[in-house]
Amino acid sequence: MYKHLKRGSFHLHPNFLERKLFEKLKSDLPTLQYKAIYQPYGTYYGNRFQAYPCYEFNFPTYNHIFISKLEAILQKKIDKKSMVCTIRKVVTEELKQSKVNTDYGIVHKDHTELAAVLYFDQTTSGGTVFFEHAIDKYSDISVGAYPNRLILYNAQRWHAPCADFTFKERYVLLIFFNTEKLNDINT
Repeated sequence: MYKHLKRGSFHLHPNFLERKLFEKLKSDLPTLQYKAIYQPYGTYYGNRFQAYPCYEFNFPTYNHIFISKLEAILQKKIDKKSMVCTIRKVVTEELKQSKVNTDYGIVHKDHTELAAVLYFDQTTSGGTVFFEHAIDKYSDISVGAYPNRLILYNAQRWHAPCADFTFKERYVLLIFFNTEKLNDINT
């Protein structure tokens, strides 16, 4: 799986979390203390609405569960120090007011080797889209959101979030990480 991901493929994993854990996590989402930010983080914009406005909450609570599940899929050890788990909330009315008020967010690559998105809602027009080049106007592949489905992909592949404006707000759990070099699970 790791080699396929590194070549640009992606992995869809339905029912990533046990049902009770997923339902608990989903019910906790509205109660978390989110920080108002924008994406791409680290790039200067005049204000949040000049970019992709969102709210984030750093969420390391279940890292140990995510690590073991991801290592089983990849058959590679994860560099635990590199792992960042974040809950992202997007408010549709803010997105509509922003400069990124289109179906696709800003096309980008992430700063880690691999990334994953766990979805909480079901929509065919909202999820993650992938591009061959940063300047492409249309995606090559679109993956719709489905509750408790994880998409795992090479974070260096051009991609963007895809909005579904029929929701008042949407949540996703994002996982960014590197694998340990030279440490396959089977060694």
